[in-house]
Amino acid sequence: MTEALRLFNENGFDLVTTNQISKELKISPGNLYYHFRNKEEIASELYSHMTDEVRRNGSWNSPVTATGVAMAYLGSFDTIQRFRFVFADSTTLMHASPSLASRHRQSLSWATDRLVALFEELRALGHLRSPDLPGDTVARCASTTAVVFVGWWQYLGAIHGGRAATHAQLGEAARQAFSIVEPHLTEDFAAEVTSEIDRIAADRTMSTR
Repeated sequence: MTEALRLFNENGFDLVTTNQISKELKISPGNLYYHFRNKEEIASELYSHMTDEVRRNGSWNSPVTATGVAMAYLGSFDTIQRFRFVFADSTTLMHASPSLASRHRQSLSWATDRLVALFEELRALGHLRSPDLPGDTVARCASTTAVVFVGWWQYLGAIHGGRAATHAQLGEAARQAFSIVEPHLTEDFAAEVTSEIDRIAADRTMSTR
């Protein structure tokens, strides 16, 4: 699956064939067909791996800390970067696989709900400037943050070209997404989170494959 993921990431889902994948795996097309009837099934399997990671990123130890918030943002963008073909080619991919499109909608809904839960926990911990911030404002912050998450890769490709990201770009992605809720947080806590984003993004253990 690693080689299939690399091909999809480097070339785009639409341009990769099952023959290319079997060649990279050094197996016959028939042997590949025994496991996966088409590349859509391969993409579906990779999508399952991605959603497993996304759900891990959507869990945090309570009470959540500035480090926990930073890790949630950076971990999510790191996952998006490693499975970037899903987001760079989402229209083509979802059209090719209606079942995957349905799963993608469910994943986005789940992720948005988790962001609401995160922001509400920050409220409970006293990290919001206004404890009485309306719930619909919190919900809008969550949905707008989700838009940045799913659209970041397309934006990055349009601005910089290519299909790879650097540590600095991952950090900038997290900062951009965090900036949506940042104005609603206390100054001290927001500064802690941004400092942690910068520190963790500089850690070379993060993936930029």
